[in-house]
Amino acid sequence: MRYLYLLLLAGAVASCNRQEPVEPEIPICPPLECSDGTYVAGELLVGMHETTTLPQTFQLFNSNRFVIKSVMGPVYISALPADSIDYMVRELNRKPYINTGPWKAVKDGNVYLHYQTRALTVIPRLMDMTEANQQDWLATVQRLALQEQPTMVKSCHLGVSLCAEKFWAQQLPQNSLVKWAEINKIVRVQPGG
Repeated sequence: MRYLYLLLLAGAVASCNRQEPVEPEIPICPPLECSDGTYVAGELLVGMHETTTLPQTFQLFNSNRFVIKSVMGPVYISALPADSIDYMVRELNRKPYINTGPWKAVKDGNVYLHYQTRALTVIPRLMDMTEANQQDWLATVQRLALQEQPTMVKSCHLGVSLCAEKFWAQQLPQNSLVKWAEINKIVRVQPGG
């Protein structure tokens, strides 16, 4: 009888240690089904209307929980005097979301004196615009006396939910702030041709 109890106890312990095969969780939308290889899954390019301000842009994208990877093309005129250009470049390059290698602030490049008005003009490329970076940029705009100007070329590179790229590419242009939206297409270039 003792052996029977030991045998039953050993069987119970052995069955507790045996792991049931776990079925892998099937993703709702596998990445291979998201993109057919002609565009980058999870990315969207969006152009804003000329009069859409950067704070409006941030609010729109934050409300949809997009990741703002970069913003290109906003134009600012500073109320600071023309001889403040070196100060402006130094201050802008203190920002990690501006001083990103080739996209840093450069005197007579993207920070310059307008040839007609001599107004101190800034055209930054803003990278990795987290909400903290957005708040910092808006405070910097105030501190450097920058006034945003209407521009035809303000565009944004966004991160969106996987498999939602085409949905947002169709939905965003319906918003009055948005001029166009496209999936981030992959262009294959043949060398030498």
